[in-house]
Amino acid sequence: MLTRTKQYIERKQLLSPFGKVIVALSGGADSTALLDMLHRLGYTCIAAHCNFHLRGEESMRDERHVREFCKQQDIVLHVKDFDTTAYAASHKVSIEMAARELRYAWFEELRQNETAEAIAVAHNADDQVETMLMHLVRGSGLKGLCGMSARNGYVIRPLLEITRQEIEAYLKQRGITYVNDSTNQETIYRRNKFRHEIIPLLSSINPRVKETLLRSQHYFEDYQAIVAGKVAEIRQRCVRQMGEEVLVDTDMLMQEAGGEALLYELVNAYGFNSDQCEQMYEALKGQSGKRFYSPTHYAERSREGLLIVPNNEQKEQCPTLHQETRERLKKETFPAANDLQIIIDAEAVKGELRLRHWQEGDVFRPIGLKGKKKVSDFFNDQKLSLRQKEKVWLVTDDENIIWIVGYRIDDRYKVKETTSKIMVVSI
Repeated sequence: MLTRTKQYIERKQLLSPFGKVIVALSGGADSTALLDMLHRLGYTCIAAHCNFHLRGEESMRDERHVREFCKQQDIVLHVKDFDTTAYAASHKVSIEMAARELRYAWFEELRQNETAEAIAVAHNADDQVETMLMHLVRGSGLKGLCGMSARNGYVIRPLLEITRQEIEAYLKQRGITYVNDSTNQETIYRRNKFRHEIIPLLSSINPRVKETLLRSQHYFEDYQAIVAGKVAEIRQRCVRQMGEEVLVDTDMLMQEAGGEALLYELVNAYGFNSDQCEQMYEALKGQSGKRFYSPTHYAERSREGLLIVPNNEQKEQCPTLHQETRERLKKETFPAANDLQIIIDAEAVKGELRLRHWQEGDVFRPIGLKGKKKVSDFFNDQKLSLRQKEKVWLVTDDENIIWIVGYRIDDRYKVKETTSKIMVVSI
């Protein structure tokens, strides 16, 4: 097993020979075996233990165990205490997520302080099988079926081809003790439910189900490399970055074989799941205007394609409205209206001027047109997307829309031959 781990590290280029590495050490079988093997293989190991204080005396037992083990092996150890419950409450996340965020933030801080090459974590082949199944049940593309990667940034997983049974046999042969986390038996946690209920059920159908899934995982990785190349080519042709926004040319995308799968590969990076992707693909065949929300973005079907916009909650800055009223000079002529300024009949204005955005049901009389027109229809004539409509400002008085800023004024407010007072309105 020691040789296989060394070969895996070299094949995946996880560490340089004798490199320095932070090893996440819980005290359980997996992390203890990982630290022992890396230490024996000649890497400079710095152990890191997190005490989340979630299991009372059991948490303190784990800390005592890792301290004793590192002392016996003459391995440098860092221990960090966390108030996990308080962090979860203040950040409004689950205890499980809080522990994850806390430990990886500290591991990275430690890596930088120690100028280490990587952070080694002890996910093994059994964990890989569980992850693949969880992704499949949740709804995942090909990338999700690949499970965990050997490297994710500075985080490396040297034991992904070693089973839990092999790890326990290795520790027994070496005479090394380890601790058991009692929560690993509680099926209220999703991973434990797969570990203790679902995988044993699958094993009753196929006793070699783990080996079968791991073999498939290697194929999935190869397929993913092929797909990634195709997606990169499609992204180059069909995706346009516009500041923080992204526009997907869906007309071009839908001409490709496997358009829905390609769409998923393009939008998954923005937090959209497979169910939403399926709905998006159907929406592309219909009218524009429908929206889909992920935790970080929203996607909107527009005339040009699929617009993906960051879904931040920052308050929009309202522009400043200026107005100046004066007598009209004899035979005075006025420059044409521009995007930021208009000149109107001051006596036509009723009450105060205000700025606001378009609302459903808004109507006005575009200059040159005697009848009324819905603002929504006017926007459609201008071929504006929903996102663009939401950004347009309207200048109103107490009764009507005076100016759709940047586009058109209302005919009732234009300067006429009989106009004696004018108002210069600018943004």
